[in-house]
Amino acid sequence: MRICLPRASAILAAALLAAGCRKQDEGADQAPVKKPAALVKAVPAKAESLVQWFETTGDVVAANPVGIRAMLDGPVSFCPWREGDTVPAGEKLIEIDRPVYREEVRAAEAALAVARARLADLRAGARPEEIAQANETVKQFQESADFAAGDLRRIEQMVKSGSLPGEALDKARVEHIRQASQLAAAQEKLQMLQAGPTATAVAVQEALVKEAEARVERAKATLAECVLTAPFASQITRVHVRPGDLATARAPLLDLIEKDALVVRFSLPEAQSTMVHMDTPLTLAFDALAGRSVESRILRVYPEADPGTRTRLVEAAVPPGVGMVPGMFARVKVAARTLADVVVVPESALVVLPNGEAVAFVVEDGKAVRRKVKTALETGGKVAVESGIEEGETVIVQGNDALKDGAPVQVAGQKKDGGGHEEAGKDNQSR
Repeated sequence: MRICLPRASAILAAALLAAGCRKQDEGADQAPVKKPAALVKAVPAKAESLVQWFETTGDVVAANPVGIRAMLDGPVSFCPWREGDTVPAGEKLIEIDRPVYREEVRAAEAALAVARARLADLRAGARPEEIAQANETVKQFQESADFAAGDLRRIEQMVKSGSLPGEALDKARVEHIRQASQLAAAQEKLQMLQAGPTATAVAVQEALVKEAEARVERAKATLAECVLTAPFASQITRVHVRPGDLATARAPLLDLIEKDALVVRFSLPEAQSTMVHMDTPLTLAFDALAGRSVESRILRVYPEADPGTRTRLVEAAVPPGVGMVPGMFARVKVAARTLADVVVVPESALVVLPNGEAVAFVVEDGKAVRRKVKTALETGGKVAVESGIEEGETVIVQGNDALKDGAPVQVAGQKKDGGGHEEAGKDNQSR
């Protein structure tokens, strides 16, 4: 039997329509499928201090190395030291034999004694016997002057009478004047002895005493240059001369260091050098001590950077008793940056979007809520959050790669209570 095509097409369309209606009826009877919550791991955001450490290497050096040098020429008469010897502060290290300087001191001291004696005589004034002697001299010259005056008068009368020639009168006048002058000098000396020395005479002699004292000090200073002493408690690192060697001016004699004043000197790049300052904490580790580490602090940051390497020298203190010596190797770990009391989350909590924006997901009412995060510091697997997350919020650290904002989540280690809210599991409750 033949079936016409129009009729067959109609039958097929009716069958398809009937089948579609049955499927719609069946779908209307079934409930929608609910997507399961994503299993994630989360931790609470904590407020703590975060330190960014910078690691480098350095050398142990002496903080106060000193080179003892000769101030003058001469043979070395004293130098019993060897490398490694320790000496207390003020200990005699080197002596250069120069007898001429000792004699100059003696001569200067003798001249000073003379000047002081003369000053003492001036200040003491005339002795009683000197004044008595001056009085007697005045009396003698007074008698001689009186006699010369009487003799002059007598001769004048005899010349007038013609008994003596005129030359006798001239001689008598000369003698009278001489005796009067001697009397005046004796009287003046007596007055000076009675009055004592003048202020000017005393001042001049005092100045002479000070000049003599200065010459003594100068001679002693020159002699002192022959003996060199330790400026502080020291350890001798090198000896350049032996007794009998000829020392010359500015030539090295001994090298020494302050034993317990050691530092670790290292370099920091430009960026890190601007983050450190005096008293910045750091850790020192020494290979010579099997990696033993000690806590220390920065003592000095040099004011200039090396233009060739663009680095800056820094010194850190070596604690006493560590047992290090100059030249040893040190590993340095510097706290280049420290943030105190900041919100810290694990580094895995951050998700970087294709546009470079950093986000994190926090758990709120069983859902993952996306937050835009601004970070302040990342170090050691931790991140200091400047904004976006508050202390105590639960931050997703695992399973957050494919999360969407508002997606339901199930935190590992937690279970939902009867009301559909998440609660801590047995392990969390025990903790």
